[in-house]
Amino acid sequence: MIKTIKVFAWVFLFLGTIIFGYFTIKSFVDGYYIGFENNTDYTVTGQFGDFVGGVVGTLFTLTGTILIYLSFRQQTKENLRTTFESSFFEMIRLHRSNIEELKYIKPTHYNSPFENRQVLQVIFREFIDCYRDVKKFSRNRKAEDFIRKDYLEKLLRIKENNDCNFKLSEMAFIDIAYSIFFYGVGTEGESILRNNFRTKYNSEFYFRLLFFMKLKPKEEDERYPFWRDLRGKEVKDLRIIVNDAYKLRNKGKKANKDYPLAAYRMSSKNIYKKYYGGHQFRLSHYFRHLFQSFKYIDTNTFLSQKEKYFYAKMLRGQLSTYEQALIFINSISTLGMKWEYLPESLNGKEYSPKLISNYNLIKNLPGKHFYGIKFDRYYPKVDYENNFINI
Repeated sequence: MIKTIKVFAWVFLFLGTIIFGYFTIKSFVDGYYIGFENNTDYTVTGQFGDFVGGVVGTLFTLTGTILIYLSFRQQTKENLRTTFESSFFEMIRLHRSNIEELKYIKPTHYNSPFENRQVLQVIFREFIDCYRDVKKFSRNRKAEDFIRKDYLEKLLRIKENNDCNFKLSEMAFIDIAYSIFFYGVGTEGESILRNNFRTKYNSEFYFRLLFFMKLKPKEEDERYPFWRDLRGKEVKDLRIIVNDAYKLRNKGKKANKDYPLAAYRMSSKNIYKKYYGGHQFRLSHYFRHLFQSFKYIDTNTFLSQKEKYFYAKMLRGQLSTYEQALIFINSISTLGMKWEYLPESLNGKEYSPKLISNYNLIKNLPGKHFYGIKFDRYYPKVDYENNFINI
């Protein structure tokens, strides 16, 4: 649009100059000129002036009007940019402030608190622990065995609409693990988890899975060695023990004769600190602010796509590798699918931002996967940094 207007301005200026030059030259050819020695014929000059003012002057006036409009538009855009940048840099400041406020104490580390970005590194490792525990308990299960039909169809649509190549069961395990890691398995957390899982997974599966995850104590707890031994068992044996303990705890039935002691120990209702206490109070505000910051860039109509990418890249530069890893995991879970997979309503219209792919938010993740979770299976359109490294 602006280019078209500029073209018209140049056309009008060119035409006005050509017409004025042509008739000026023609007047000399016809024998008319304005001189200091001869008397000027004002009848002729008046007619020539009327012509120049009426035709050439109009073209020059149109050119001037267009240039004033363009100048006003540019000034308006600069004012909008100034306002945008003021808010944008304030968002960066708030992001840094959110990072600086992070603290996390793990008793196994002599009560020395982790701070700032170090916290995100530690809790990301906790997610990996959670994912591995979920995957251990759920190994060899097919997607249709534990995912409800409606949710399975939803995952298939996401996979098709985004040209993804992930395994449905793997994505479900990531969602389950992240939800447990986020909310924790305390009384309140378990209630939220059951409500969230109710419409997605078969109750026979997630009831026992949550029971299994609740059994894991903090590393400083005296029960932890027992958990470690239990975790090391074969999947088949592990499920038998957990199933028997679950029946003992919830239904009062007798344990399987092959594992009575283990089942009874697991069914004990002794109070202990659970390993997965949840990180909702640390991460909820962090992700809300970060999502809104990138959304603020993406929804600004006066910025070109190139300019949007410039600012998004600047904000992405504030993120550590572990932050990008957590964004990746969060965006796959149902808690964060609005980053890319699921549209939301914006001013009464459907808004599907594709923030991860459009702005390469996980571009700097090292390698091609962590613990078997391959990045490009979920976001094939991201220009990963490792794609340009010769190995």
